[in-house]
Amino acid sequence: MLDVNIEFSKGVLFVRLSGDITNDNASNIKNNVVNILTKSGIKYLVFNISDAVINNKIDLFEKCNEAILNNNGRMIICGNNDLNYESAKNELTALRMMSI
Repeated sequence: MLDVNIEFSKGVLFVRLSGDITNDNASNIKNNVVNILTKSGIKYLVFNISDAVINNKIDLFEKCNEAILNNNGRMIICGNNDLNYESAKNELTALRMMSI
């Protein structure tokens, strides 16, 4: 089971995931987040996956990163340094990195 919390605050879209990330639920999250980014033009995206487990290779982060780059923005992932994306220890550090 995966819990998802999506919040827009201070110009940043926060996506907090807790639980098991599978191909099925990642696809739904990806579609929702990419849709939000495409329609709104949001430039900053922070994924917090510190309480999540990634079970398989998923394209969730790749597709969301593509969408944020199309907005000339930046994506940071909190809680997992094993992914090949910019990472931060926590959300506050991510905000500081973005200089917002």
